[in-house]
Amino acid sequence: MTEIWSHRGYVDGPGSIAENTVAAFAAASSCGVQGIELDVWRTADGAWAVHHDRGVATGNLDELRWEDVPPDVPSLSEALASCRVDVVNVELKVAEEACGAQGRALGAALAAELVGQQGAGGSRVVVSSFCREAVEEVLALGTGLPVGLLVGGALPDGLVGELARAGYWALHAHHSVLDQETVARAHEAGLRAVAWTVDDPEEMHRLVAAGTDVLISNLPRLGLQAASGHV
Repeated sequence: MTEIWSHRGYVDGPGSIAENTVAAFAAASSCGVQGIELDVWRTADGAWAVHHDRGVATGNLDELRWEDVPPDVPSLSEALASCRVDVVNVELKVAEEACGAQGRALGAALAAELVGQQGAGGSRVVVSSFCREAVEEVLALGTGLPVGLLVGGALPDGLVGELARAGYWALHAHHSVLDQETVARAHEAGLRAVAWTVDDPEEMHRLVAAGTDVLISNLPRLGLQAASGHV
């Protein structure tokens, strides 16, 4: 059965409860979803800030010290403790210019942080990122943390096979590029197919019918209905 993961803790869509907050994660945990997706940046002094955008009122998160991060931005430990679901997908944010050696260092630092916090909220943790160097460093460390590569456009030829050979857990693809054939190809390679970010009921139904393993959505209640065949 297709799992539904709440996108940034949203339950009823943008504007209901502020995204990537303890309140949002608590609300998502109570609505029946199997997972929650959240975003993290590493601050200049090594803390982990849960926020989607790089910039906040006081500056860029990866250039700030934790004491200068706005108080409404939770730490990763606070976020994990408030997620009472089966799976928490931690998306590692890396500035585009930092992918490479710095991306690998960030992947290693996040892996160490997550291993140290295993069981903090009782959820299994999946690491994903658009930065391939970062997630492949998590793999290289042999921590056992499942990882997924985020892909925003058309899938390059051979990518599914590359990810399978490298030991990835999943392909996190934009929902528009997933169809029954692509999902089947991922499954044949031993990968899960994770679709983001899916808010249209007809698209949810299409992806469920295609056998997609996970839908990440701002409207998870609709996703749960689709996964159970009620949309």
